[in-house]
Amino acid sequence: MSRPAGDEPKKASVVALVRGLRVLQCFDRPGAELTVSEIARRTGLSQPTAWRLCGTLIDCGFLVKAPTGSALRVGAPALTLGYAAIQGQDLPAIARPYMAQVAARMGATVTLGLSTGLDIVSVDQVDGDFVVANRPVGWRAPMTSIPSGLAILAVMPEFEREKILASIATQDPEAWPRRRDRIETARAQLEADGYVSLVMMRGQYAAVSVPLIEGDTSRGRYWTLSCGGLQSQWPPEALTDAARQLKDIRALIQPAAAILGATAA
Repeated sequence: MSRPAGDEPKKASVVALVRGLRVLQCFDRPGAELTVSEIARRTGLSQPTAWRLCGTLIDCGFLVKAPTGSALRVGAPALTLGYAAIQGQDLPAIARPYMAQVAARMGATVTLGLSTGLDIVSVDQVDGDFVVANRPVGWRAPMTSIPSGLAILAVMPEFEREKILASIATQDPEAWPRRRDRIETARAQLEADGYVSLVMMRGQYAAVSVPLIEGDTSRGRYWTLSCGGLQSQWPPEALTDAARQLKDIRALIQPAAAILGATAA
């Protein structure tokens, strides 16, 4: 269940530093080049503010001018920081600190899952106030039965998804229409809201999930971050809050996941 806002101490933040970090986060793919106008649009900052922040980051070497045109790209110091952060780590190691933050804030269990065939396997888990019985790390569930599997199916390229759906339909033809409807609902929700939610265990348990792709969609691995708890303690606003936090984590670690996949390849 969500913690009352007053339970957490207020933290002082340096606005200029926060804005500068938001500028750097705009460069979310290898080799990205952006103009100051594009950076201003992505961050929601005014053009003059974006110019001042970019100028400071250029002076410090964290941004450099691209060889051609007026675009900017990430400089060596930023690349060094990124390399130091990701070197020798895998996706579970990168995700776990953020999972722990959400579990502490929400009082709910946060799980990192991986798609394997027609199932989802839990790879890591940070327990909250409510723990599902008989679900230690390593549990396996059909993709269509939980929001994490539905989130992965929703984000897959169509050719890959159709191949998996054909196998699912063959397994249990009678249940297929219901499962197909659930998948289509998940696709629509992911497109509209950026996450997938589902009530399970005969209405007792609710969860939300967001997908992560390690590498790219042509040859990547599909992961998912999920957060859940007792439905009686999770009103709609709590589910929405959990989904927002998972989406924030995804925005932070998806670029690293893409780089991990490229490095492994």
